[in-house]
Amino acid sequence: MSKKEDAKSILKPILLAVFFAAIILIFFNSLSNRASVERTEKVETEVEQLSNYDMLGEYPKTPRDVVKLHNRYFELFYSEKLTDDELVVLNQQVRCLYSAELLSLNEENNNLVQLKKNIESMKDEDYEYKSYELPEPSQILYYTQNDVEMATLEVTITLKMEDSMGYMYIQYVLVNENDQWKIHAWGPTQLN
Repeated sequence: MSKKEDAKSILKPILLAVFFAAIILIFFNSLSNRASVERTEKVETEVEQLSNYDMLGEYPKTPRDVVKLHNRYFELFYSEKLTDDELVVLNQQVRCLYSAELLSLNEENNNLVQLKKNIESMKDEDYEYKSYELPEPSQILYYTQNDVEMATLEVTITLKMEDSMGYMYIQYVLVNENDQWKIHAWGPTQLN
C-alpha cells in the first residue's frame, strides 16, 4: 500500500467520526433550544385566560358549559386578590354570558359596584370560595316557555366558613338567545 492509500484509509474513518459527531451536536443543540423556548413561553394565569376569553369565537355550547364558565369567573372574584382594572375587565367578560333581559336590569356600573360589595361581604363573613360542582348533563332540565327554549340546573358551591365547610346551592335559569345559551337568572336555593 502506498502512503496515499494509507492516508485515505486513516482519513476516511476520522471524517466519518467528525461527521457523526457534528450531526449529534446539531441534534442535541436543537433539543436544547426547543426546551429553552418552551420554558420561556409564558403560561397564562386564570385571570389572564378569563380576561382574554374569546366570547365570540369560543362561546360555550351548552347550558352546563355556560354555567361552568360563569363559575370560573366567580371563583376568581371570590378567591383571588384582583386589582380594580382586572375586576372591571372580568366583570365585562362575565356579562357576555347574561341574557339581554338580565343585562337590561343590571347596568354595568351598578353591577360592578354590587360585585365589589358582595366580594367584601364574603371577606367580612370570613367565607372562602373553595370549589363548585356542576350537575351531570342528564340532570339539566330543558323546557319551553312562551315559545322560548330554556334550561335550568343547580350548582353546588363549597365554601370554607370559619373552621368548617359549607355548601351553597345555586339555581340557574338559562334562555336560548340566537342559538347561544345565556344566563337569565341565578340565585341561592339553600345554604348548609
